[in-house]
Amino acid sequence: MVQPLLKYPDSRIRLISANVRFFNDELHQWITDMVDTMKANDLDALSAIMIGVQYNVIVIKNADDYIPYINARLIKCSGKLTQTERSTYYEGFTVDVERFENVTVIYEDEKGEPHHQDLSGDSARIFQHQLDYSFGSTFVDRVDREMKQRINDHLEFGLIASGSTCPMVFVRDYFKRGAKYVMALIAVSFIIVFFASEGVRRLIYQVDIYLLLAVPVLMIAYFFYALYESRLYKQCTSCQIGNIIGTTAIMATQLLIVGLGVFFWVAP
Repeated sequence: MVQPLLKYPDSRIRLISANVRFFNDELHQWITDMVDTMKANDLDALSAIMIGVQYNVIVIKNADDYIPYINARLIKCSGKLTQTERSTYYEGFTVDVERFENVTVIYEDEKGEPHHQDLSGDSARIFQHQLDYSFGSTFVDRVDREMKQRINDHLEFGLIASGSTCPMVFVRDYFKRGAKYVMALIAVSFIIVFFASEGVRRLIYQVDIYLLLAVPVLMIAYFFYALYESRLYKQCTSCQIGNIIGTTAIMATQLLIVGLGVFFWVAP
C-alpha cells in the first residue's frame, strides 16, 4: 500500500531507527509498502522512517528489482565525491554534498540472512543518503555552516533540530587507524633487518622504540575520546562501552606482539 512520505516540518525525521529483531510478515508488509511508495513517487531508494516506520530498513531499486537492506552499516569507506542532491523531505532544495565514493556495507535481507556488498559512485551516494535518514540525519547536516544558514533562513520554521545522531565516521577511529599504521610500520622493519648492516639495524631498533612509545599514546587517546563519543551518541551500538573496551584490548594485544618482535628480533 502506498504510504505518505514525511515532509518538512515533520519532526519524526530526527528519530533514530531501531534495528530489526524480527523477520516476519510485519517486516515484509513494511517492505511492500516501501516498494509501492517508491513506485508511486518514482523514487530510486527509500528509508523506512520516510513512511513513519522507525526501523533501520532501506530499499534501493536496481533495474527492475527492489532490494531491501535491513540493519545496514558501513564498514569500509574510501575516496570522496561531491555531487548535487535533493530530498523528498526538504522539497525544492538542491545542495552539493560530499560523500564517500566507495563503501562496503553489511546488512541483512528480509529473511535475516547476513550479506556484505561493495558500492561505488551513484550507488554508494544513494545508499549513504538513505542511511542518513535511518540515523536521524538529513543532507543538510553535511553542508557547511553558510549553506545550512541559508536553508534555515529560507524555511518557514527553520531547520528541524538535529540532536545527537550517529555520524558515518567517528573521530576515535582516526586514533585507532593511526595506531594500526604505526604498528604496521614497525612490522615492516622485521623484514628490513634481514638485509641491514649492524649499524642500520641499530638505527632501525631505535626508531622502533620511539614508534612503540607512540602507540600507547594513540590507544589512550582512542579510549578516552571513545568514552566521550559514547556519551554524545548514546543511541549508537558502536558506542557501547563493551565495544570500546574490546577494541582497546585487541590493540593492546597487537602492541604486545609487535613489541616482543622488536625486542627479540630487531634488537641488535
